[in-house]
Amino acid sequence: MTDTTQFLVRWLCHDLATPIASVMTASELLDDDTPDPEINELIMAGARRLSARLRLVRLALGAADSAMSSAALGKLVREGLPDARVDWQFAGDAADGMAPLVAGCAMLTADLNRLRGLTVTNLGVQADGDCTWPDSVAAVFAGAPPSCNRSAVAAMLMAAGARTGKTISCDSSGLHWQ
Repeated sequence: MTDTTQFLVRWLCHDLATPIASVMTASELLDDDTPDPEINELIMAGARRLSARLRLVRLALGAADSAMSSAALGKLVREGLPDARVDWQFAGDAADGMAPLVAGCAMLTADLNRLRGLTVTNLGVQADGDCTWPDSVAAVFAGAPPSCNRSAVAAMLMAAGARTGKTISCDSSGLHWQ
């Protein structure tokens, strides 16, 4: 297993741990004799959140040639990033590998810039306010190999960009492709 693959697996496990823990904790609160609608709703909400995140991760990491309409991709990104306000301005279909690239860039930008809104356009993903990039992630966008979980996601995005003929860069406003 390459370092990048190991980093991606660690990132994925970390990323899914919280929603899985929420579902498990709520399910443990259930009493077999007395069903509780509030606890059932907690379980269902956790399961929906986990399912939406898995769909986003699956598209970003594994669907190299997927094409999607802008509306479908926007819905998938919004549902997969429930804690981020997403202003969807991406126009037209996301074809020729752009759907995974857009999904992955939105996911990484949201994960590294929590509590900030995102604007997704045909040219990139911008975060409200100054965007922060860990040195390891910024280094990958400058051509360095990945050195941690999040920089492995950046390396995956660089590879997705290369497959679509796009170069990805990061700055204080977000991620951009050209």
